[in-house]
Amino acid sequence: MILENTRENRAIKNVVATMAIEDMYLKKSFVEGLIKVSKGEKTSEALRQEVLKKYDRR
Repeated sequence: MILENTRENRAIKNVVATMAIEDMYLKKSFVEGLIKVSKGEKTSEALRQEVLKKYDRR
């Protein structure tokens, strides 16, 4: 995935890299969600709820 070199996108790249260092790879759909949050198209709470709903195993 290629992102424009902006402050927000560099922050996202740092998160992805940090997670990879810890052997925790993020799915493309989640990274796309982070980009939407950084652009103001989605709230962080909405992204959080999507993740919780997807992985809720009750």
